[in-house]
Amino acid sequence: MRGFAGLLRLELTLQARSFIYPATVVSTAMICAFVFLLPLKPLSPRLSAFFVFMDPATIGLSFVGAMVLMEKAQGTLAALGVTPLRPAAYVGAKTVTLTLISFASGLVVAYVATRGAFDLTRLLLALALSSAVMVLIGLACVARAASMTQLVVKLLWVSTVLYLPLLTHFGVGPSAMAAILAIIPSHAMLVALTAAVTPDSISLLEQLIAALYLGLWVWVGWSWTLREFERAIVTEGR
Repeated sequence: MRGFAGLLRLELTLQARSFIYPATVVSTAMICAFVFLLPLKPLSPRLSAFFVFMDPATIGLSFVGAMVLMEKAQGTLAALGVTPLRPAAYVGAKTVTLTLISFASGLVVAYVATRGAFDLTRLLLALALSSAVMVLIGLACVARAASMTQLVVKLLWVSTVLYLPLLTHFGVGPSAMAAILAIIPSHAMLVALTAAVTPDSISLLEQLIAALYLGLWVWVGWSWTLREFERAIVTEGR
């Protein structure tokens, strides 16, 4: 446990050197500024949920990839292959710290978008699960990316899929499409975040299903990411 705590401290230091914190502040400030500039006051619950969703999506799919690529260039993954540090500890430290960053910035966006009018318990749960899923997906995408070009191509496809549920979130498309897009984890994120803004707009059953589905995706994302990094470490060590 002490070893993992030390790894967490090291991870925080590496993130500071990679300018993750300033980048997070800038991206969060940009989203908040855009919310302020919108003529719609107050924002609808679904629009508020969308802006809150954008923050974990930005950090999980963009900043995470850039950071890991920098570490790859410095030979970090190759070094992991000859040290007693297990891949699970490396992935775990990144997941915990980056999820906390995404979680904190999401809270700021949520406060600005809703002017503090949200259900705190629901919001904390929705942000924690959404941030973890996005970070794990971002880590899985970058694990075996050899260059920024490869990463951008991967993230382009992944982002396209993850943003598809926004269609049904804003009432675009037939109901049959909503059932299909519900498979994508971002649909559950949007449901959970909308429920945090206005609990009465989403049934308790839908909220429970969304939370359980995101919990399932945390497990899927962890398994996927760990497998990708184990393979990447072997490849980098050759």
